[in-house]
Amino acid sequence: MKVLIVDDELIICESIKADFGRMAHPWEYEVFAAQSVTAAQEIYYREEPDFVITDINMPGGSGLILVSEIHKHNPGCAILVLSAYDNFEYVRNALTMGAWDYILKPLAFSELENCVRKLAKKVTEEKTAGGQGRNADLSEKKRVFEMEDVVDYIRQHIGEKLSASEMARKMAVSYSSFGKLFREHTGKSFSSYLLWYRMECAKEYLENSTMKIKQVASKVGYRENPQHFSRDFTRQVGVTPKEYRAQKL
Repeated sequence: MKVLIVDDELIICESIKADFGRMAHPWEYEVFAAQSVTAAQEIYYREEPDFVITDINMPGGSGLILVSEIHKHNPGCAILVLSAYDNFEYVRNALTMGAWDYILKPLAFSELENCVRKLAKKVTEEKTAGGQGRNADLSEKKRVFEMEDVVDYIRQHIGEKLSASEMARKMAVSYSSFGKLFREHTGKSFSSYLLWYRMECAKEYLENSTMKIKQVASKVGYRENPQHFSRDFTRQVGVTPKEYRAQKL
């Protein structure tokens, strides 16, 4: 069973990793560790662990975001959330987003071992209970969730440099497979969707702000080549950004 430990404190990662070495049948566990949400995402999509143990509060990204992402990607992955805060809202949010259980720091070895044993049994039962039909259903759900995550990522990072090859790598699929899945989900190619959404965001900025055209271009992903923004906007919308703003005002 593959296990991923996520905590921004190296000493905690190493301590939990050592605890797995002390458990009964330690050879059953292949343990990985990450000290940030970004590093955890890379390991998760590369290794596809059966079990994830993650902290909630970490610099650069909340563990709850990771919980939600993993649960969408694979509802059968056992997620154990750690926190130094005995807060009901944390517990509720963690369980709502897909965590299977929740324990407080500092961890007692016996508590961790019992929790791991219980959740490992549940993982095994889930796998055994699922047939080919269920697997196919989960695969379909996984594909839909992944595409929704890609679209959300585009919308949240529209001002950055984005590419289909980068998205395919994040999803751990081939470039051609990603293109096909994306078109099936959105009805557009990746480049067409990206251009369309950038222009929609640009129209919002032009209508509802006093930003200069160059600033709008930077906001929607043309930071490195703002001169291309007016060209693409005119082709997509039918008028220049300046003309569009004048019409709306």
